Amino acid sequence: MVSWPGSLAERRVCGRVDTANGVAQLWRYIGKVKGKMAPMKGRRYEAKARANSTVKSDGCYVTAELRKCKIRGQGLTGFGSACLLDLASRPQIERCPPMTKPSCFPAGNGVSHRLTWLLPIVCALLIGAFGLRASRAQGSGQDEVKSGPTASDRAAADEAKIVYRHARPANTPAGATLRQREIASGTGSPAGRSGAAGTTTADNDQLRFPADLAFNGGAVVPVAEQHPIFLLPNGNCPIAKCWGDPEGFLRDLRISEFIHITDQYVGSTANNRYPVGAHTLISYKPTPKTAPLTDADMVAVVHRVASASGQTGYSHMYHIFLPPGQDECFTAKDGICYSPDVPATFVFCAYHNSVDFSDIGHVLYTVEPYQNVGGCSVRPGTPNGQLIDSTNNSLSHETFETITDPDGTAWFNFTAVVLAGAEIGDECSFFVILPISPSGSSAFFDPSVATIGNHRYAVQPEYANNEHACASNP
Repeated sequence: MVSWPGSLAERRVCGRVDTANGVAQLWRYIGKVKGKMAPMKGRRYEAKARANSTVKSDGCYVTAELRKCKIRGQGLTGFGSACLLDLASRPQIERCPPMTKPSCFPAGNGVSHRLTWLLPIVCALLIGAFGLRASRAQGSGQDEVKSGPTASDRAAADEAKIVYRHARPANTPAGATLRQREIASGTGSPAGRSGAAGTTTADNDQLRFPADLAFNGGAVVPVAEQHPIFLLPNGNCPIAKCWGDPEGFLRDLRISEFIHITDQYVGSTANNRYPVGAHTLISYKPTPKTAPLTDADMVAVVHRVASASGQTGYSHMYHIFLPPGQDECFTAKDGICYSPDVPATFVFCAYHNSVDFSDIGHVLYTVEPYQNVGGCSVRPGTPNGQLIDSTNNSLSHETFETITDPDGTAWFNFTAVVLAGAEIGDECSFFVILPISPSGSSAFFDPSVATIGNHRYAVQPEYANNEHACASNP
């Protein structure tokens, strides 16, 4: 509804999607104006909008009817229809033909041409105010798909030193062996972690909890910007279809109470410590199961992105998302893999790493293969469906562990019980066995359902020393 002093009428606006910058551009404004209005020419106006719109599309063009858009200026306060569109719902198209003569404006009597010039100001203000929604529209035409790692990136990866690697076991027979392999090699046990051997504690005559995490003196991540990297097979894999909305989850996690479980480990209680930066889309040639990607490929991808941005060190965290059907192993020969199509080597669902490069320094990253597969997916019936909640469940697990134990020298379980070497997420990674057919059953991760930020999610809780329990809120 358009409400100016002395009038009440319904109007519509018409625009098109400009995929070059992801902005829905409005072409014209029609409104009926009655009553006295202050002179508008040369004045600067402020626009505030309440999202209450109906958006319709027929191909390239969008028709939006909007209500209660407050426009203020010197000597003028009114409500009017304007150019706020639901950008996340805009049509996914390659290009639109130029609109030379819009046809979707309902004609109105007494149209005032005095308002036509106001449109660019209103559009600029409103689109700016709601620009974040445009940036959240994933897989949109505004994204530039980049090429994969160069020869220099691969050379840097070959010379890099893996500081620490910690995987989340799959709910598979092969995954059950991961803990034994880690303990045998020293990569998952307290004895095998640098800095742990010299740790001493004061006498403790109080109650002691075997699941509590111990601090071993290493670095933690109190503040970090997160950078999603999506690998697109041959340049094509819409984010919403392939992974759900991991960026939306990370943004909700940033403003949630849930993330404050880490306060006790990193020594900070500040809000908004883990913002989400721009994502990177990388086109690559998918590999067959006989030649899976390896962690060396992931190191090269991280170098490709981090060297271009210069964003390294403990204040940045990269998340590499692999598409459906892409296997990945630690090395080409160790048989420790994400390989749903090769059960004998299907050991892990995801992992986090830290690596030292000779040219750009220390980099933290996680590897997030496609999670909606048997052995990695959450149980059926979660709020957002198995694709979205399975992705977010493992992403949350690896994010919390990167924050509290990025190099394997900070917070982990330091006991001789079965939890030895476990990190904040490992201790709370519950699973359930459910029937999937009259004669068979399967193991699923069994997350907790909670409100995180502005939405309901199904993700695992994390271990809180102050509660001596797994918690979804501090």
